[in-house]
This record gives sequence, C-alpha cells and structure tokens, in this order.
Amino acid sequence: MPDILIVDDDRAIRRSLELHLKGRGMDVRAAVDLADAEAQWEEATPDLVILDLMLPDGEGLDLLERRAGDSARVVMITGHHDMEKAVRAMQLGAFDYVHKPVSVDEIDTVLDRALKQIREEQGAELAGLVESEGGRSGEIVGRSRAILELHKDIGRASRGGANLLLLGESGTGKELVARALHRNLSPDHPFVPVNCSALVPTLLESELFGHERGAFTGASQRRLGRMELAGEGVLFLDEIGDLSGDLQVKLLRVLQEKEFERVGGAKPLPFRATLLAATHRDLEKMVEEGEFREDLYFRLRVMEIRIPSLRERREDIPLLVDHFLARYNRELHRNVQKLSAETLEQLLQWDWPGNVRELENRVLAGIMASSGEVLEMEIPDKSLKPLRGDWERSLRDLEAEHIARVLVKTGWNLGRSCEILGISRPTLRKKIEDHGLKESFNG
Repeated sequence: MPDILIVDDDRAIRRSLELHLKGRGMDVRAAVDLADAEAQWEEATPDLVILDLMLPDGEGLDLLERRAGDSARVVMITGHHDMEKAVRAMQLGAFDYVHKPVSVDEIDTVLDRALKQIREEQGAELAGLVESEGGRSGEIVGRSRAILELHKDIGRASRGGANLLLLGESGTGKELVARALHRNLSPDHPFVPVNCSALVPTLLESELFGHERGAFTGASQRRLGRMELAGEGVLFLDEIGDLSGDLQVKLLRVLQEKEFERVGGAKPLPFRATLLAATHRDLEKMVEEGEFREDLYFRLRVMEIRIPSLRERREDIPLLVDHFLARYNRELHRNVQKLSAETLEQLLQWDWPGNVRELENRVLAGIMASSGEVLEMEIPDKSLKPLRGDWERSLRDLEAEHIARVLVKTGWNLGRSCEILGISRPTLRKKIEDHGLKESFNG
C-alpha cells in the first residue's frame, strides 16, 4: 500500500485529493506549506508526493531541490503556465507536472505510471542521474499540452548527457529543441550543428572528423573537425537519416570507442561531446529496409523526443503569429500589429505541411505585403475546396481514408492493420497521429 504526501495550501484541492486517494487504498498525509511538508517527508519517507508549485512560505521547487536524490516520485501541480519552471521541475527529478484545475482522472493516470515504475525498479540497482545546471529553455513558443509535454521531455533529457534522437516533421523546430537541450546540458561549452544532407559524403567526413595537411588534394593545412570543436559541449547532427553507409560505420565506431581520428591522421582523439541527432525520416523503417544500421540506430536512440507538428498544437498559432510579428517588425522596421478574425480562422484551419517554418515564412511574406497595421496573408481556405472526383483528390487524403477504412475493418487491431497496409507498427502509429484518426471513426 503506497504512502502519499499531498502538499497544497488550497484546502479544497487538498481535501478532494485526500478523500479520492484514500478511497483508492493509499495511506495519505497532507501538508499546507514547505516547513510542514519537509517535516512530514522526513518522518514518513513517502512513495509519492503531490507538490504545489506556489506555497505560503516559498516555492515547491525549493523543497524538490532539497530532497533531490530521494526515492519518492514527485508530481508538481500549479495554476501557472511557466515553461521555465516546468523544465526546472523535470531537471530536479519531478516525475510529472500537472496544471490546475486538477483532474482526479489525470492525477490517477500519472500516479498509476509512477507506481508502475516503482514496482519495476524495486530490487534493482539504479544508476544515478547527473543533474545539470540549466538555463532558459529557449524560444519554444506555445502553451499547448503538446508543448508542455515537450518541455517535460527537455527537462528529463537534461538530467544527463545520453545520446538523444529528435524526431519530427520538417519545420517543427528540431534545432531549436537541440539548442534548448544544449543550454540545459552544457551552456559553458560549444553547440556545434552539422546538416548531414547539405554535403556530399567525402566533404562531410572532413567536416565531422577534420583532416591533416596533405590528407587529400587541396588539404593545404590541418583542419579541426566538428567533433573536435564540440569539446565537452553538444554535437548536433541534423538529418541523420541522410548519412551515407560508410559514415554510419565510422560514426558507430566513434560512439563505441569514444574516440576518432582526423582524415589522414593516425592519432586517436577523444570524443567528449553529447551527441544529439535529428531526422524527419522514419529511421525504424529505414533499418527494416537496410538503409540505416540497426546498431547505430540503437546507439543514437538512448533517449528519444518527438516534436509535435503544428497540426497537433493549433492553439499555439496565435502566440506564434504574435512572436513572428514582433520579431520581423523589429528586424524590418515595420509596424504590422493586427490580424483579422477571418485570417486567424484560416490559419487555424490550414493543415500546415511545412509546420512552424511554413507559418513563419507566411507571416514574413504577409508583413512584406501589408501596407498598414493589419497583416495581409494568403492562406488557402479548406472550407472553400470544391467537391472533386477521386482522381482530383490528394494522395494524403486518399491515404488517410484508406488507413481509416482498414482500421475500422480490423477493429483497430494494429498488428492486422500493419499486415494489410504493409507498414511497421511505429509507421502506422505516426500516420494515425498525422491524419488525426480516432478509434471512434465510423468509416
């Protein structure tokens, strides 16, 4: 029977949670401030702690920091949408972060996950997590649930320097997330980005590893590579799915041996940086088709963060527009301030295949085209599309309809659906998310 400590100065919330959790058979204690909470935490050594962010005698983060290393799973609750504190909470070891008004169903879901983790870890010797001194999380604009989860992931990943794979469609902001991770992991060391699709393999090899003088025609002097320049910071390999087979082998060796050699050199050099890799491609499918090494895939994917598409966070569009307006007004010395209700509705309805990058480009084009304070933008209106025959429909629409039909016919049996569609389970899950398909879809 788990022991749980509730720390909240709101009597109604405290009492409601206390009654609900006692009804689930838990031993429940309650505290109203930090001093009371710390005394009870010391005395009871709870399994789970529900901790309010703002308390009469300080912030819950202060208590969380003082109890760092404790075995208790801590769920932070707050009425404030403060993304920096969300990241800080996850860095300090919080298990999750829940916003008020608190739903008992959401609390149940979070606590059930925590209890499952406790059961799985009982009797096991766990490796300690390295806490990092984090700065700001960067300009990741948004307050949607999807972005809150992304900030939680950044906080979790910022606890140590494990290799990390960033997944997301083109234009979602993978480098922005990588830079946020760098600021939390190693702000005093370099952030070194490399676009693996921008150079041919021979040039990319020299770019990554560096080269010695005379290593090849035109190598008139020694050049340090990105791996060396990254030092103890972060090496960010964007579009890792475009890495050639030869370079995949060489990168795998670097990750295994933690050392590399310059092109034309014989002296091993230490690789000390944290490696972040990103791609918009389905690496798991590429592994199945022999296009990407399985051993390298698992080396890169020690941890994984999926970055949401703009379709999954439409409620952030007004905030993003305001952000881009402010930025480009400042850079271009313009004064475009307003967005008509009609234009906003069109923005909210569009599918955004190019995600945040597409929105940014459209806002920039709109600023350049606007003659006054009102933003003038050309956005296709989905509601105005004429009815068309199948031959005029987009491949995306036909794919969504076919996948939905197969799922309905199989009763949403993902394994059977994958067999019929000829795709892997992760690919099917991704397509279900991309097309916004729900199990309630009736065909």
